[in-house]
Amino acid sequence: MERDNLESNTRNTDSEKSIHDLTYSWKPAPDTRFTDIGGMDDLKANIERSVLRPLTRIDDAYKRFNISPPNGILLHGPPGTGKTHFARAIAGELGHPYLELSAGDIKSRWINESTEKVNQLFREAAQFDRCVIFIDEIDALLAGRDSDLHREHAQVVNEFLAHLDDEDPNFLVIAATNRVDLLDEAATRRGRFDQQYEVGLPDEAAREAILRVRLRELPTDLDEGDYATLAAQTEGHSAADIVGMVEDAAMDAAERDAQVLTREDLRKRV
Repeated sequence: MERDNLESNTRNTDSEKSIHDLTYSWKPAPDTRFTDIGGMDDLKANIERSVLRPLTRIDDAYKRFNISPPNGILLHGPPGTGKTHFARAIAGELGHPYLELSAGDIKSRWINESTEKVNQLFREAAQFDRCVIFIDEIDALLAGRDSDLHREHAQVVNEFLAHLDDEDPNFLVIAATNRVDLLDEAATRRGRFDQQYEVGLPDEAAREAILRVRLRELPTDLDEGDYATLAAQTEGHSAADIVGMVEDAAMDAAERDAQVLTREDLRKRV
């Protein structure tokens, strides 16, 4: 899908900009789905129940019990555990236009520019019927106001949280951090980033599932026992480590013009 096709997802009013005029690099909904994430079944089930269903099922049961979809969710955990991949999968499951940023894309050393960037972000989000915004390293943007003496920082935090308090948002903000302890306390209050999900290092079953997902479209000579063996040998590896291992092993196989990726290719890269 090309960027042009996002036009069909924007609200059609004369006052709106063309999608081509937007400052941020919005994309169509990602192709990534939960089936592309190996393991983490409990985490996927929790997000399905608390995030996806309230956002996609508009029925009497949810209205009866006054259940509102979240404005924001927080993914936290060590580096390389797949937080960005998870955010893409959530956006893919929802089928909404998607924007991926880091805090550095919003922060500026110039006075008032960061605040304007925050406002611009949510102005652009308002042009879609529904959209998903992912912000990595959110602790750099919403650090505790007591930890920064600059008035500009407090203004940025205030402005961002004011937008997050929207009572009828058309957006879902997914934030990620390795240091949830650095966040301003106000950011995790009810209705903001109060839904927090830990994306930790995969256990053995999850590592095996990640291997299966990453290898399912590659020609290999692996049998069932090889997946379990490799999962056991990769204890302490993050999801990113395992993905990198598969990619490096595939490169080794390609460089020798092999017909299949072998178990030995993978074992050398553990």
